[in-house]
Amino acid sequence: MIKSMRFLLIGVFFLVFMLSLSAKETVIYENDFSSTSLSDFSLNGSWKVSNGALVTENGTGSAYITYSIPEEYIGKDLRIEVDYIGHTSTGGITVGATGDNLAESAPDFFGYEGFTSGTGTKGAFGCYGADGIWSGLVGVGQDNIDVADLHLIMDISGDSLVFRIMSLDGSTKYFGVEYTIGLSNLDVYSAFNGDFGLRKFRSVGGSFDNFKITAIEEDEMPTMGKILTLGGVAYKASKDLFVVSNTLRGSGAMLTYSDLPLNSRVDLTLEPTGVSKFFFGLDSLGNGYAFEIHKNNSTVSLYRLDKYDYTLIGTRNVPISDTEYSVSIEVCDGAAVVIFDAFFEGECAFPSFDVSLSGSSRGFGFWLEGGKVKNISITEIESRFGEETYTNALVRGADPDILYYDGTYYLYNRASSADDIFRVFTSPDLVNWTVRNTVFTNDASYTTTSYMSPNAFYYDGVFYLFYAALNADGKQRVYYATSDSPYGPFTHENGQIPIHDVSEIGGHPYIDENGKVYMTFVRFGSGNHIWIEQVNIENGVVTPVDGTLTDVISPEFEYEIDGYGAIAEGGVIYKHDGYYYMIYASGHYQGEYGESYAVSKNILGPYTKYEYNEILSSTTIANGVGDGILIASPDGSELYMVYHRHYSADAVEPRYTCIDKVKFVNDPSGGPDILTVCGPTSTPQKLPSNIYRYDVDRDGTTTLLDALKTFRHLASSADYSGRYDVNANGSEDAEDILLVLKDMLD
Repeated sequence: MIKSMRFLLIGVFFLVFMLSLSAKETVIYENDFSSTSLSDFSLNGSWKVSNGALVTENGTGSAYITYSIPEEYIGKDLRIEVDYIGHTSTGGITVGATGDNLAESAPDFFGYEGFTSGTGTKGAFGCYGADGIWSGLVGVGQDNIDVADLHLIMDISGDSLVFRIMSLDGSTKYFGVEYTIGLSNLDVYSAFNGDFGLRKFRSVGGSFDNFKITAIEEDEMPTMGKILTLGGVAYKASKDLFVVSNTLRGSGAMLTYSDLPLNSRVDLTLEPTGVSKFFFGLDSLGNGYAFEIHKNNSTVSLYRLDKYDYTLIGTRNVPISDTEYSVSIEVCDGAAVVIFDAFFEGECAFPSFDVSLSGSSRGFGFWLEGGKVKNISITEIESRFGEETYTNALVRGADPDILYYDGTYYLYNRASSADDIFRVFTSPDLVNWTVRNTVFTNDASYTTTSYMSPNAFYYDGVFYLFYAALNADGKQRVYYATSDSPYGPFTHENGQIPIHDVSEIGGHPYIDENGKVYMTFVRFGSGNHIWIEQVNIENGVVTPVDGTLTDVISPEFEYEIDGYGAIAEGGVIYKHDGYYYMIYASGHYQGEYGESYAVSKNILGPYTKYEYNEILSSTTIANGVGDGILIASPDGSELYMVYHRHYSADAVEPRYTCIDKVKFVNDPSGGPDILTVCGPTSTPQKLPSNIYRYDVDRDGTTTLLDALKTFRHLASSADYSGRYDVNANGSEDAEDILLVLKDMLD
């Protein structure tokens, strides 16, 4: 039941305080090279200004030019930008750094560099060693830069940076890398210093223009000296906010405290400009949460406030245009759900974030940088879901794969011993899992070690288990074993022979609508790349089809490249509305990787990556989310992503398996539907849909025949079947029959 509430809050308001809020940008240095003077810079090599641009004179080797920012900006968030015009080879942005073991004098540069490499058709990032000599590449992209005019961007925040290579107009991204000091074994630094500049080979073409360094600082909460009423609620507000016809406009902040219902929902319409924030769960000390919509960055973020100090919980990429969006914040049963309806789904919109709340603080407020808020309403609500819910994580174990067969979900993952390699769990509903038995064990004849990534597959009466392992030479290969039961044991009928005699992992199968079978593999070389190939499967034997192996996904952007490596792996195919969706893990599993996808009309590609990847991103609550697959709910009406996550934000192992709902939504700008994920969640969620829970024969009604069939199954010697496990406790007994009868009578 929902009770409408419109009320005027009078009495207790927040006192005026200082609070870090939105970003304030201050240009520290800007040079369009209209002047020929280079007196602001330290020079290494021969540089000059020609025709309003910075160029190198003829010579050999590299040339550097650096600018030292004022000391008060060192350690602050910074953005360095430059146009790189007519480039033909190596050139880019340098970022100075400090460390304990650097040489006192060196011929070159201390720090990092993001640049175009080789013939200028790739992006790259690397660092210099303790002697100032080039140490090596941390990340390199693909051979995909096909224009001569580029815009280079380096964002620095804390001890991390993000380097991007964009087209000059910003419409196309060619390369991106996200890096934190110390991740690479090539790295000798402990902090950034205040030296920023440019590098280029002297003798090659290309010029720099419009060099700019910007400090990005958090604005402070303005003085709130007036009272505004919006939607029947009074707020203390800053002077540059105004309410006209029940619409909030302007720039500034407004806050109120207490008197919101304990279980409440705030709905509003936002026309975003710059940064918009909505505060909830606030107390008078500045503890609570902030939900941010950043139009220019096309991101939504959730922050935790601790005495007005911001800590980022998570960020998601979403399209944000010049239109109105629905925003809602629901606080109920000790949890909060925040929604930015980026795809105009209305009541069906997925939450952007969820978070468990501590305490009962009920303060609410706004921060606007222009734009406007209208149609605000506050309602009191009851529990979000019924009694039966689930909460992630569900099962301990990494690399989950699930097979649905004859009413039962079978989850395969790695076991805990060297000899018992893979095990299976069963579930009737994707949520309640029971460990069953080991399905694949070590054999004296095997020469393999380090088993990983079991992928289960049923085809033409045979169950297959694909897996990756190291061969006797220490090289990774993909193998398969077979069984006549999902419970195993899986054995090698024709000997342990790899599908390909080449280094690879993965091995995820897919049956196309025409009956052809395809498999994805991950191969190596300047990172991890996803390949796909047609295979023939007959009588328990898997044979690749010559001429079909195709490289389809390579790492090239910052969500795929970090200090651990350049990673795109997994490769799970799902077909929707005539398009093939390739879901893959983006980034290294030891980092904050996530799930992304690409789309193609042809199963062998080419695939186009979704512009706003990742679709499942790590948060401080659910960290290291990846290795996902898609599977339907018990009645087939819903789709879920199954994935694993880290133990915590500070520890990778042991990893745990989670599930979250996914769906395809209409792309407001046209094109194939967008795959969206309701996750990663950490609060109670509704059980996957199962209208056949008591209707075991699936004829549309629960009758005495369903109870009889359940009894017959219990009396037989058949293996466990989730179809008859009505109470989802992992076993079949008389209670299941009673529940069927009860549902029939109800």
